[in-house]
Amino acid sequence: MRFPSRAVSREDEGNVRKLTFLRLVVATLVVGAAIVVLQVGGVSQPVGALYGLLGAIYLITASIYLAFRAGAPLPTLIWIEIVLDCAVLTMILHYSGGSSSLFAILYILPILCGGAYFQVSGGLTTAVLATVVYAVYTLLEFGGRLGQVSNARALPAESASSPLLRGYLSMAVFVLTGLFSGCLSGYVRRKKEELVDKERELQRMQHHTDNIIMNVSSGLIVMNMAGEIVTCNPAAAIILELQAAGELEGRLIQDTIPHMSALVQELEGALATGLPRRRHELEVRRRDGTVLPLGISISLLKAESGERRGVVAIFQDLTEVHHMREKVRRADKMAAIGELSTAIAHEIRAPLASICGSIEMLAGELTLSGDNRKLMELVLKESDRLDRIITDFLEFARLRKPAFEPVDVERCLNEVLMLLRHSTDLNTNISIEITSNAPHACVNADDEQIRQVFLNLVINACEAIADGGRLAIRIDTVMKALREGSHTEECVSIEFENTGPAIPEDVLPHIFEPFYTTKEGGTGLGLAIVARIVESHYGHVRVASAEGRGAVFSVVLPVYGGCGARHEEVLQEEFISF
Repeated sequence: MRFPSRAVSREDEGNVRKLTFLRLVVATLVVGAAIVVLQVGGVSQPVGALYGLLGAIYLITASIYLAFRAGAPLPTLIWIEIVLDCAVLTMILHYSGGSSSLFAILYILPILCGGAYFQVSGGLTTAVLATVVYAVYTLLEFGGRLGQVSNARALPAESASSPLLRGYLSMAVFVLTGLFSGCLSGYVRRKKEELVDKERELQRMQHHTDNIIMNVSSGLIVMNMAGEIVTCNPAAAIILELQAAGELEGRLIQDTIPHMSALVQELEGALATGLPRRRHELEVRRRDGTVLPLGISISLLKAESGERRGVVAIFQDLTEVHHMREKVRRADKMAAIGELSTAIAHEIRAPLASICGSIEMLAGELTLSGDNRKLMELVLKESDRLDRIITDFLEFARLRKPAFEPVDVERCLNEVLMLLRHSTDLNTNISIEITSNAPHACVNADDEQIRQVFLNLVINACEAIADGGRLAIRIDTVMKALREGSHTEECVSIEFENTGPAIPEDVLPHIFEPFYTTKEGGTGLGLAIVARIVESHYGHVRVASAEGRGAVFSVVLPVYGGCGARHEEVLQEEFISF
């Protein structure tokens, strides 16, 4: 017979192996016991039939196992084994004393097998089968239809024993055994299924926990009492500049980060004292000697009994938070200075206006010549310059919060250049060209403030260029990370390249500082205003200069500038938490 091929599960394979092994062991013991009983009891009946029966059991068992390997369904094979077991036990019963033999109790073996594999229904069905077989054999025996097996029974029963009573007791034992084994099997199976479900749930939770640990942005290190690393997540390896996190397990912490003695002392101190450490800041040294600020907290790892098992350290890189802290301090300082300076500027501007007006009236009424006329012109010029300085300073100090809206960069630049071409202050011998690799590129910005940025940069370039010079303006889109540690985002880049003289190297670091100027009569606020406006739009402005190549001012603005506000809020929250 050929069976359809099927995949054999490990559980089914194991069950069949166990059943086969137990069947052979039990059959050998039972048949062996029957042979011993016949020989010890002095029965003259030859035991060759029992040896033949034992061989048949081995042959049947091997056949069933091979049938299973060939693809026969397991439930069918188990039922075949149960039926054959009942037949074999009946034969053993027949050759070891008949219905009165103590071997009759062995009918409970196939009953237990049926209950174990098919639960209550299988146990009861097998019990009914065993009861019917035993009852039929008993009735046939006492009806004299089986003939005389031997001259004397190996284990004679009481002469007064009733076949009906023995049949009833056997049936009761068989049914109770089937019911008990089926219930027990069902209970064990349910518990096994529950255990499997619990294991799956535990694995799912463990996977979920491992997932959180491996993907959390904070560094996490778990150490045992020996100072060995038990767990180290990827964030910790990145922050501490270590090798792959999985390769650190089992290593001593002092051997892993010997250059970070402050962190090692914190962890070993918590292990030695058994005292946790609340959130605090700690400075450690990287391998290159630079300072790495950490925000760290250390907790104790305990077993259910309360015994200490190690420590858990959670830490974050505070470099960006420190930058934000410096930025906030600088902003607070500038705000205080600006407030004071604005008040002073207002107080100066009122009398300055009176002085300028009075001097202009005197200049119109008096007829001056020679040095007196030059002095009057100097006074008027310096008065205008002082008024311009105060105006620029107030504009710098009062810079309002941007009102974000879509701004077409190329259109905005063209309108600024059109305004400048009609200005008498602009050198008309300068060539200005706009090249756009991103037509109609837009940014989310304050239109008025962006115009002021372009205006200041163009005026600054034109003042640096001699007659016949050239100013090239290029517009392009780029993907750029505008802050350290942030993701790249779509930005618009505007470059202003002039053919003027190179900017000295000692001037470049200070070029965007307020009141720093190298121009005669300059206020030093034009480029400072540019930097402040661009920064408020979450972009950045850079300058590069080389001898013989003039200077290039690059303004990079994010397309979705208003989204940067959320980044600042997150940094502010982190700063406050530390």
